[in-house]
Amino acid sequence: MEFFEPRSIVNGALLKRHSGHQVSIHLFVEQGDKDSRSFTGKSTDGVQIQVTFNEPLSAKLQGCWVEVIGMAGSNDSVRCREIITYKKKEGEEDFDVDGHNMLCNFMANCRDIYRMG
Repeated sequence: MEFFEPRSIVNGALLKRHSGHQVSIHLFVEQGDKDSRSFTGKSTDGVQIQVTFNEPLSAKLQGCWVEVIGMAGSNDSVRCREIITYKKKEGEEDFDVDGHNMLCNFMANCRDIYRMG
């Protein structure tokens, strides 16, 4: 049974508000070399984010969107606990950057979104 750790879904502008907390952020990776312990990705709102890992990457990341789950740092950085890669398949639409930014802003402004009653 897996333990679910709460996290905030953020974009680059919201990352600073969550320093020291668990976050989920989507980034476009231009280049992440195999065996590297870090890469820089661009958030959905265009902010450059530095991602660091405890273990080196097992594969090269290039030209893809990833979801990084980890601890937000104070300087546009995330210490990665888990990374999920999204490879666009033929015929699929591009990642909805504007829609994701709207989701991030909506969730940041609606603190009790899941509260019942």
